[in-house]
Amino acid sequence: MTVLGPLGFTAPWLLVGLLALPVLWVILRAVPPAPIRRLFPGVVLLLGLKDDDQVTDRTPWWLLLLRLLAVAAVIIGLAGPILNPEDEAEAAGTGPLLVVMDASWSSAADWRARQTALDALLSRAEREARPVAVLRLTEPEVPQFQQAAVLRARLSGLQPEPWEPGEAHVTRALSMLPEGDFDSYWMSDGLARDSREPMLNALMDHGQVTVFESPRNLTAVLPPAFADGHVQLTARRLHAGAEREISIAAHGLDPAGNPTVLVRAPITFAEGASEGELDLSLPAELRARITRFEIDGARSAGAVSLPDDSLRRREVALIAGNENREGLELLSPLYYLHKALEEDVDLLDGALTEVLPANPDVIVLADVATLGPGEAEGVADWVEKGGTLLRFAGPRLAASDVSRDREDPLMPVRLRAGGRSVGGAMSWGEPKSLAPFPEGSPFEGLAIPGDVTVTSQVMAQPDPTLAERVIAQLSDGTPLVTRKRVGAGQVVLFHVTANAEWSTLPLSGLFVQMLERLAISAMPATPEPEELAGTIWQPIRVLDGFGAVVDAGTLPGVPGEALLTGDLGPELRPGLYQGEERSLARNVVTPDRVLQPAAWPDTVPVEGLSRPQETPLAGWLLALAIALLLADVIASLALSG
Repeated sequence: MTVLGPLGFTAPWLLVGLLALPVLWVILRAVPPAPIRRLFPGVVLLLGLKDDDQVTDRTPWWLLLLRLLAVAAVIIGLAGPILNPEDEAEAAGTGPLLVVMDASWSSAADWRARQTALDALLSRAEREARPVAVLRLTEPEVPQFQQAAVLRARLSGLQPEPWEPGEAHVTRALSMLPEGDFDSYWMSDGLARDSREPMLNALMDHGQVTVFESPRNLTAVLPPAFADGHVQLTARRLHAGAEREISIAAHGLDPAGNPTVLVRAPITFAEGASEGELDLSLPAELRARITRFEIDGARSAGAVSLPDDSLRRREVALIAGNENREGLELLSPLYYLHKALEEDVDLLDGALTEVLPANPDVIVLADVATLGPGEAEGVADWVEKGGTLLRFAGPRLAASDVSRDREDPLMPVRLRAGGRSVGGAMSWGEPKSLAPFPEGSPFEGLAIPGDVTVTSQVMAQPDPTLAERVIAQLSDGTPLVTRKRVGAGQVVLFHVTANAEWSTLPLSGLFVQMLERLAISAMPATPEPEELAGTIWQPIRVLDGFGAVVDAGTLPGVPGEALLTGDLGPELRPGLYQGEERSLARNVVTPDRVLQPAAWPDTVPVEGLSRPQETPLAGWLLALAIALLLADVIASLALSG
């Protein structure tokens, strides 16, 4: 290639044809030949006549120029002109070329620029007749050297993945490297990681290595946390520099169920800081509708964070029976439940028909025997979908016929009539204490205070399923708390009242601990990996490399022990996963991930994506030549009349 300033020519010898343009000018001026002038006396008879149609005796100069420009455009176009050609002295070589791409989420923000740079690289390799292969580290496949034109046609199929190339990916890629000598172009995502060094050393053993990196300052958002009544968001950037403000949006559903931006707020990086924080005070109803947090303008999976159940406080509806009627409403006598729950949950007010559409996490029925028309069906459907129905006994339940002859769908066991109390026909003689919680009970391991006693209770009917449903009992073996699973939800019955009328349990700290173990009042904390052993989590929504949330479709489930600590990849994609009782989000950037720029040896040249890209001009010049020739035809027809 011959380079003349900002232009290069792949076939410069064709430019010699430009020297023929002056000769062509002379030829075109001589055709057609000019008329010969002769003196003829009879012409006097034509004096005074006018000819409306006049024909020039030579081709106009502007038409000659038009034709010469068309010929010049053809000659220059066939010479293969290229704008901003790469300096031949900087070229890597003439042998096979391996393009190594990190192709991770941090490459997605400027993926189009990367594709443009790769297209220019392949175009140059095509001119130099160099075989090229592509190796993506996020999903390695055996590289096959082939013509650059073939790979250029497949550029649109190369996409970034929503994970980084981990040690396993790089080890696999190392085993796939071709034999022999070849040069490498590493399109880096700019992030430092330990797996770079062995790959770089292996590539340098085969030939020269050149690195492409983007000058863009990468930003990412960490998983949201909930503390002190606020949603806490943290953003990180790759290069700490001048003060900078970014905007983060909370996307979710409006009351009509349509996707929208619910909240937008700024996060400021102080000068020299690589981390910025934001506290959002949002009502529980709004928090429950958030589906993702996203940095505006940052098109990558690292700029998106999916919330799970750990973000929101649980919503609990407290409902008690009314002394004047059997109707249901939230009443203040639920004093101890209010005291135990008000600091840690969002309490819902209203009648049962009003709170059901709000889809609370828990509904507490304190001494409620029967439900109104249509209420039982609504509650049963809500429990089937994952709700927790917590019931407490009392005089009304003890005196009713609920769950006597047959088990009520909204009761965990069948009950005996009348209950059991001190001083009556079935007097115990003295209050009973609690027995140690059995193995497998959600209360297992809780310490039982000696002053917690029970004076009255509703009794469970003996049944084949009774033993497996008892999760707490008294010292004489009678059930204190029973539970049964209903679909994705559960029904729990405390066989005592929610106040101190039948026992001292509501007066103790054990009462609060038992509610926490039942996931009534505690925020759903992220479990430890060992707690998830033996479970399978089904993906609901996953992220692609650009941060778009897509349906998981038929993706297989993920073992619980790998969900929190396993490396992201094709088998474990970032997204939202559903278990038996809760959901967990696996995000791209975790709190322990520190963004640091990659460091390269001085012997490895690093090029930025901002350098001027090679632009072939042959097509444009040939198109210009055709346009000029069409203009010449039109002008010639106009001159000839």
